[in-house]
Amino acid sequence: MPGEPDLVTQLKALAARVHELEQVRALHELRNRLPRLINEDAWGRVGELFTEDAHLDYGEVGRADGRAAIAEYFAGLPARIEADNPVASGVLVKQFVHGHDVEVGGDRATGVCFFEEKVVFDKETYLVAGRFADEYALVGGRWLFDRITLTPFWVIPYDRGHGR
Repeated sequence: MPGEPDLVTQLKALAARVHELEQVRALHELRNRLPRLINEDAWGRVGELFTEDAHLDYGEVGRADGRAAIAEYFAGLPARIEADNPVASGVLVKQFVHGHDVEVGGDRATGVCFFEEKVVFDKETYLVAGRFADEYALVGGRWLFDRITLTPFWVIPYDRGHGR
């Protein structure tokens, strides 16, 4: 029919759409892997998800530049959380990410997602919520975090957030 794209053009467009969907899926897997490592208490492995020159900005919770420094930051985070909390003698962190939206542009991408987290100490539990703004880079065929910026919404004791 006149004016309709030919089959080759349609196949190329379809292949481009499939490629983009594959990239989006890979980015979702990357974003989900970080809290999975945290939830599995594999803090020391988080650094492998970042580019060599990545930047982490968790505001008051800390900052780090470069994969090695980010790996060190996450590996030491449970101990720092305990040291900063007077009721802490053990810490358990469980993080849940949702609402992950991404925009892909070649070998770079951006994303935003929201998280809820429970930080459990022996005597006290905190509810945490916020937003992650991410930048990603495709390195050697693999998506990695190039930058994460945390915007906290709240950190409140569980009793307060539970309506007591």
